[in-house]
Amino acid sequence: MFAYKNSKKLENDFIIQKPFNDGLQQWVDYYFFIEIPVDKLKFNEEFVFPFPRITFGYFFEHPFLVTNHSLNENYSAEMIISRISTNQISVKPLTDKVKIIGAHLKPYGLGLLTNDDISKKPWIIKTEDLFKMEAERFKKKIDRCSNPKEMFAVIEHIFLSSVLTKDLSIVIKALDLIKEEEGNISISKLSENTGTSTRTLRNHFYKSVGCSPKEYMMLLKLRQSIYQMKHSFNSLTSVSYSQNFADQAHFSNTVKNITGTHPRAIKKNLPNFRFLQF
Repeated sequence: MFAYKNSKKLENDFIIQKPFNDGLQQWVDYYFFIEIPVDKLKFNEEFVFPFPRITFGYFFEHPFLVTNHSLNENYSAEMIISRISTNQISVKPLTDKVKIIGAHLKPYGLGLLTNDDISKKPWIIKTEDLFKMEAERFKKKIDRCSNPKEMFAVIEHIFLSSVLTKDLSIVIKALDLIKEEEGNISISKLSENTGTSTRTLRNHFYKSVGCSPKEYMMLLKLRQSIYQMKHSFNSLTSVSYSQNFADQAHFSNTVKNITGTHPRAIKKNLPNFRFLQF
């Protein structure tokens, strides 16, 4: 139905689209859209894995209740940006329909949209606080769109008009090294390869990513682990060793501490996850 360049419909009803602008592709992973009745969902509330990425979402007239179980806080989300966090968060539709347009950004994507220290930002950021009056214009434009492609173009415009000129080369190089080593690199080696002290590197991460390098690597390992659980028949023991954990018990405890859920339960429910897990 939506057969336009670089778009893809996923098995969980999401339509995704790579940015049209080459420059944006450097820090925006992709745009996404979903529209589905709530009664077609497997369950009403879903925990969101704390992956190392930034998510922007506009929920139209169908807001979600977002609960931060780590902080015991609730938030009714209409248009938000979430920052990287190890908090345990769940989402729950508040109406009879799910309709979301949004984008997943690179870990440093939020750092290109504000000069503020990301680590000092709340776990859910009101889009109006970042985009000011442009946020209201965005909603009006989106509501007039007739298909996801038009909506993706509106998101692209707000990102292009809001991006700041900043030198994030140290953070970007460190993130590339972490990805290349699949999270198995020491902080001292990371700082050595980026030409900084461990303290300076940590400060760069807090300011532009919102977490420490160590926290980021742990979230990356979580993402890699869940991908393995979803796309392979490997045992949890095999997954734990492949992610360089000492044993399955250490792996299970780490995953449970971050997500609040045992890996066995995650593996069992993976086919049902729908909202922001892809």
